Amino acid sequence: MQGTRVAFGPFLLDPDIGTLLKEQVPIAVGHRGLTLLAALTARPGEILTKAELMDAAWPGTAVEEGNLTVQIAALRKALGPADKGGEWIATVPRVGYRFTGTVEPVASASPRQIPPAGKPSIAVLPFANLSGDQDQQYLSDGITEDIITELARFRSLLVIARNSSFQFRHPALDIAEVHRKLGVRYLVEGSIRKLGDRIRITTQLIDAATGTHLWAQRYDRGLDDIFALQDEVAALIASMVEGQAEADSASRTRRKLPADWDAYDYYLQGRAHFHRYEMDMSEPLFVRCVELDSTFAQGHAFLAQALVGRFWYDNDPRTLQKAWNAAQTALAFDRSDGVCHQSMGLVLTHMRQHGDAGVHFEQARSLNPLDVNIAGDYASWLNYGGRAEMALNVLETALLRDPLPPIWFWEVKGSSLFLLGRYSEAVASYQKAGDHFFIHAFLAAAYAHLGETQKARAAVEEALTRKHDLTVRLISGLPFADQVALELFTSGFRKAGFPA
Repeated sequence: MQGTRVAFGPFLLDPDIGTLLKEQVPIAVGHRGLTLLAALTARPGEILTKAELMDAAWPGTAVEEGNLTVQIAALRKALGPADKGGEWIATVPRVGYRFTGTVEPVASASPRQIPPAGKPSIAVLPFANLSGDQDQQYLSDGITEDIITELARFRSLLVIARNSSFQFRHPALDIAEVHRKLGVRYLVEGSIRKLGDRIRITTQLIDAATGTHLWAQRYDRGLDDIFALQDEVAALIASMVEGQAEADSASRTRRKLPADWDAYDYYLQGRAHFHRYEMDMSEPLFVRCVELDSTFAQGHAFLAQALVGRFWYDNDPRTLQKAWNAAQTALAFDRSDGVCHQSMGLVLTHMRQHGDAGVHFEQARSLNPLDVNIAGDYASWLNYGGRAEMALNVLETALLRDPLPPIWFWEVKGSSLFLLGRYSEAVASYQKAGDHFFIHAFLAAAYAHLGETQKARAAVEEALTRKHDLTVRLISGLPFADQVALELFTSGFRKAGFPA
């Protein structure tokens, strides 16, 4: 789907990346719905026949007219009434449809700023580490991430996710560049210095559009007060932005924090490796964390996810059982934490208990609706269930909030595109997903389906270099519930030339 970025009313449609925003907030519309909307807005006021629209959304495929009717009805529901009443998409009986609104092309380099509707946007940039010890960077990053998590609990704010805001770490930061790339109204900067059992945190709030410093504060506290301090900083920032802000009712139950500073320290170290996809290095740190505080739910939850990462390499059922034990322990201590449900959903997916996994993912999304990591694992579960189009929509919506996501996100998106037969796009996504054996295996399958034999064989060699015992049988053990989706991958692995 390609086309010009356009704005109409409070909406911004970008056909190239497949997104629709309403006042800077993503609207969930499927790939075909967006294709139809792009076709209609490309010719505002003109009548497009049903045949033209069906050819745009289902090229080369014979479909019943009822499919078009369903997609148009879903679009109307998503868009709501037009500015002057009536529908954005008018029906022309027995002929087709017509877009009724005024459409304004928007240059990609300078997108039109659509006024937000009472939901200020804010990004927390990585706090500077002033300890003089680069090994303490994980501490600054971890505390910054927890402040982001706390801010996200305020329903009146749109908070940019960690992965995108953490791209801006340069000491000579250009506020205008951050404003342009993230499109936020406010920025939070700060620094952290740990001295013995004391910690100093400074924060400042900046108007991103003008670069004006609106507020600054310094805190000197003991390490045992760090968790209350994170809550205090988040609440004060929220109140400065909104005047009065209220935490989301779904998040009023506070996440249960470790009682032991050392446990929290190991947790932050583990999380730093986890975000870099270094599961083998994060696992022992999470183990040490829960040894020091066995009641810390998120320590167990992240340990479960790290163990699933190990399972991809050792394929040992005992590893998966350990992951289940850790996820179960996490839920036993905190069923109100979305990350704990996410971890159980991830484990159950790999145990092929897809129905129960879906229950936990839905609960995780209900508790943390803006968490891009939860969205990514949920999309992976959808892929395994053969619902790739829905998975891609979930991912693209998440990418609006976090346009620079964690590296593993691109593997999930690549697999969605692969399952939809969009192999060239899948290759482009997989190429952003890191250097793991399974990424090269997926690339090989995509190249094979494209008929690019030489590239497929090269990817096979790369995969086998990283995992010598890799076979079609082993990589076909992916936990698919949908056999058609599994066969699409398996046939690609065979064509690419993996050993049987």
